[in-house]
Amino acid sequence: MTGRRRLAIRVRRSPPVAQPSPRTGPSEPTAPSRSTSDSGQPVVLATVTPGLETVCAAEFMARVSSSTLRATGRGKVWFAVPAIDEAITSVRTADNLFLHVGEVEVRSTRRDLPDLANAVSSLPALAPILGNRPAVRGSGFVVNVSRRGQQTWSRFEAGAMIADAIATRFPDWPDLTGIVAGGHGAGGRGVRVAVELRVDVEDDRATVSWRLTPPWFRFRGHDRGFVRASLLPTVAHALVLISDPRPHDRFLDPFAGSGTIVTERASLPASSVIGLEIDRHVAVVAQANFAEGARLVGGDARAMPLDSGSIDVIVTNLPFGRQVLDDDAIPALYAAAAREFARVLTRDLHSRVIALTTRAPELVRAMADAGFASTEVTTLGLNGQRPSVVKFVRG
Repeated sequence: MTGRRRLAIRVRRSPPVAQPSPRTGPSEPTAPSRSTSDSGQPVVLATVTPGLETVCAAEFMARVSSSTLRATGRGKVWFAVPAIDEAITSVRTADNLFLHVGEVEVRSTRRDLPDLANAVSSLPALAPILGNRPAVRGSGFVVNVSRRGQQTWSRFEAGAMIADAIATRFPDWPDLTGIVAGGHGAGGRGVRVAVELRVDVEDDRATVSWRLTPPWFRFRGHDRGFVRASLLPTVAHALVLISDPRPHDRFLDPFAGSGTIVTERASLPASSVIGLEIDRHVAVVAQANFAEGARLVGGDARAMPLDSGSIDVIVTNLPFGRQVLDDDAIPALYAAAAREFARVLTRDLHSRVIALTTRAPELVRAMADAGFASTEVTTLGLNGQRPSVVKFVRG
């Protein structure tokens, strides 16, 4: 693509200095000190599934020309960008995007909350956001607070007090904090959230950001169908990028489910993109989700209706835990699927498998028996679980 850098994801067991380690998680945040970088560029915060910070950073800088990595934290990556435009919303691994508004000092006791609220409400960068009346009648703002440290106050107390201070400074904007459920853009009884402010407290510092993306951004719109154990599209796209996608790839997800991984792979050039799904009811959802260029095949991953050597790369979210089947059934399933992976994959040196599972030891054993060598790429923080992303190549 003209004017954009080529995307190259290389997540390693021991990353270079200043990159977040996928084995241990990213370093503590080193947030930008202003809403603009040293060069005067805006700073954007991308939130991401923990463990995928490196992948998001690489994709963002490849898609957004002249952007630079500013800092990383657990589930957060900051970038300096040349402009706030549509280029930033082309990033498919970010859950949400925020404009960095500023930061203030924080003290830990409840009696210090008024000082925090006044400091946040007085940030100069809030004036362009809230300085004019809401464009739509009934629109208002909300404040969401997260915290890490030894504070004696709750995030809800802080959010309410900060919102009250902002409403006092900008009286034309109704405070909807604690009233509207569902976040940015949600509404009811004639109200609508037009501005969502995020305040992330880390020990003695609070970083303030303005949400740029709607709540359906990470779901790829309102209409996408999901089934039990479906991945977020943002996580699915990260798995695709970890597989080092190439235009000539013949791609397969043998546990397609609702088709999230297949759809994300179909957003990039490929020779063919196939999803295999055994459950005909789930397959209906997948077919509705599939993008142009993707093909759904009904079948069992333990006996695939595909020719030997017909696939170059497999990326899949394997069944694990009790989300799809009993724990006791997993080792046999993994063993049978591994044998089929070995059969359908080409014997080319570039053939590869990227798999997500909480049962990595069983999968590694099964794949080793089928002739594959493994590398654990990263561990994710996903819905209260810690699944591993494992890469396999022929041994």
